[in-house]
Amino acid sequence: MRRNAVVVGYWKTIKYSVHALLGAAEEHELHKDIDFYLVSVDDLLRTVNELRTKYSRIMYMQTLLTTDLLSKHEKLAEINRKLRDLGIVSVAGGPHATGDPFGTVISLGFEYAFLGDVEDLLPQVVELGLNYRDPSSVVGVFYVDDSGKFVFRGRGFTKELDKYPPFSPKLNLFSPIEITRGCRYSCSFCQVSYIHTAITRHRSIENITFWCKYLLSRGIRDLRFITPDALSYEDPRTNRDFIELLSELSKLRTAGGKVYFGTFPSEMRPEKINQEVSRFLRTHVDNKRVNIGAQTGSDELLKKIKRGHTSEDVLNALEALSSVGLSAEVDYIIGLPDETLEDQQLTIEHMRKVISKGGRIRIHYFIPLPGTPYALRNPSEISTQFRRELMRLVGSGKARGNWLNQENAVRELLRLRDEGVILLTSDRARNVLSGSLRKA
Repeated sequence: MRRNAVVVGYWKTIKYSVHALLGAAEEHELHKDIDFYLVSVDDLLRTVNELRTKYSRIMYMQTLLTTDLLSKHEKLAEINRKLRDLGIVSVAGGPHATGDPFGTVISLGFEYAFLGDVEDLLPQVVELGLNYRDPSSVVGVFYVDDSGKFVFRGRGFTKELDKYPPFSPKLNLFSPIEITRGCRYSCSFCQVSYIHTAITRHRSIENITFWCKYLLSRGIRDLRFITPDALSYEDPRTNRDFIELLSELSKLRTAGGKVYFGTFPSEMRPEKINQEVSRFLRTHVDNKRVNIGAQTGSDELLKKIKRGHTSEDVLNALEALSSVGLSAEVDYIIGLPDETLEDQQLTIEHMRKVISKGGRIRIHYFIPLPGTPYALRNPSEISTQFRRELMRLVGSGKARGNWLNQENAVRELLRLRDEGVILLTSDRARNVLSGSLRKA
């Protein structure tokens, strides 16, 4: 037997995170001594059993979204039970593990949950998973010790994005380039500020341009970016803003690159869009439509969710964009906690105004995400009239969204929360350990 192996669970919803994880592994040169395997959840146990004859030590590493639990929580618990019997350590990170370390360890059965950003600490986490390191020496991990005590070792924080590639060059696993991490706005429904903190960190213009050129050299022409707010960009070295970033990126269009900025998987905050910004975007990016987060048409509800802008800001942004021939897809979240019938009526009226200004509507259903102030809140009831109006907009082709499927998914997530698969608090975790709250 030789070397060591890390088995990484891999599927569509988490692929960008896994690509970044493997990019960090390359930067730390972990591949010199460790082989990494990307495996579906259905093939994971079979793969581990096959690898046991080839490697001296194996660990299982998983990044998780809360919505992944809908189809995978029972399988993950089964995998972890069997791996524990084999003496193989499992570590989970990502949004769900950071937001609900109790449920990740106690209900899903991972030995450790890793909280926050992993890049700087990845070598230590791998050493932990391969049983070369004691957990008390690894920052960012949560576990339950032999006495039943909950042990938190802080959380990981990656200060410099430039230190790591945004994807895995050696394995040809490419992704949009993350240019900003963290968000200072701390909206009550969103995990970004609570997982990556409200301290924003930006990749430098020089580094972003380097990786864009790399993608072009590999035949990838569409240049896309990950950021919670594209217009908040600021170079960490020079304080140059998105104007200067796009000025540099626009030069790559002559080499065949297409610059998509402020589109999925990113968005723009509406209060930052004016005519000057719109005119600049019109000449420096290839997308003719941007994504704007409105979330609701009610100013009172916008204040409650700590959104930091008004409903009028959205309309003003659309006017500025349309004045130069651009448009926007505007995102709304229905069923937010404390949403009233009046709020719903204001949202429908706001949607109509957005449509009249050339915007398209994308509807989402509120998901109580672990780690956020709304993690233990339930969605507000969607009135029959509100639902009917939304369906009319969808039927007319003026709105779209996965909100009906999300509504069903949230019912299931609430069930998992009630049954103790999703725990969220130390009190609920103790209840599971004492047997008074059922787990998976």
